[in-house]
Amino acid sequence: MTRHSIYQGKVVDLGRETVLLPNGQNITLEIVRHPGGAAVLALDDAERVCVLHQYRHAVGGWLWELPAGKLDPGEPPLTTAQRELAEEAGVRAQQWESLGTMVSTPGFCDEVIHLFIARQLSAVPLRREHDEVMQVFWWTAQELRVRLAQGEVRDAKTLVALYRWMLGSVQNGGQPVE
Repeated sequence: MTRHSIYQGKVVDLGRETVLLPNGQNITLEIVRHPGGAAVLALDDAERVCVLHQYRHAVGGWLWELPAGKLDPGEPPLTTAQRELAEEAGVRAQQWESLGTMVSTPGFCDEVIHLFIARQLSAVPLRREHDEVMQVFWWTAQELRVRLAQGEVRDAKTLVALYRWMLGSVQNGGQPVE
């Protein structure tokens, strides 16, 4: 593989890569290299889910999302998840579980997002960054089902985390995977 850098930003590295595919074909692709991220499905004592209504310029408006953020260099995914939950939602958790990983857009980007469930929550001060425009909501299972059925949740990491949590709930007699 050869790589020609096109743009190096603070979040992404865009390059043109020439690669040999498993079928023997050489092709050139535009690939975004990303440090990865972590997202948190936070559940309060009433099993309500923390959801952010966040403004995202790239998609032209507001999205419903779980608290999430980019991994800092050398930072473990759990540390990122803990930091982002405190900064964006104003809570910290005593119990953490992995929901695995997901790739966000594998056609042109190598971003891997680590998914977590957080429980046993307590309040901490919000510490949002200047470019974060969001509100915190806590959805019941019924609210969640309605919004999912109506297609209101479009963010991939949020959908994958909710799906994995809900699937675990079904497989374990109504309780999330421990």
